[in-house]
Amino acid sequence: MSDSTSAEYKDGVLTVTRLYNAPRADVFDAWMNTQKMNQWYGPEGTVEVKSDIEANLGGKYAHEMIFEGGRVHKSQGTIIEYDPPAAFAYRSEGPGPDDVMTIRVEFIEQGSNTLVRLTHEGVSEQMAQFVSPAWSGAFDKLAGFLQSS
Repeated sequence: MSDSTSAEYKDGVLTVTRLYNAPRADVFDAWMNTQKMNQWYGPEGTVEVKSDIEANLGGKYAHEMIFEGGRVHKSQGTIIEYDPPAAFAYRSEGPGPDDVMTIRVEFIEQGSNTLVRLTHEGVSEQMAQFVSPAWSGAFDKLAGFLQSS
């Protein structure tokens, strides 16, 4: 089992994967349960997360991350695919007014473990320099959260 997060960027698509030593339903729930998400979400340097998740097709998927030093980053999307515990996806506005990004997260059973594959589409090369380590950091924090749960 891999204990590290893998990230690859190509042609506007960032793919992040990691194998977790946890059942698929538990890993999916960590992404869709607001209270759990607030405990692990965000890249390194995140000191607080406030999530608003409506776990259904058409529901809201929003997060406010507060970083060391007080910087705040907000993201919000609409759930466009909801297939528990196998996958979900949401569409989110990007940094520019015409930017639209799609984030799809798959939860693949591998014995008693779960492979998570996140595909983030609509990412510019410049944005990938921030987004790739941010997702990798969040995936690493999820590993710690699942281990302590």
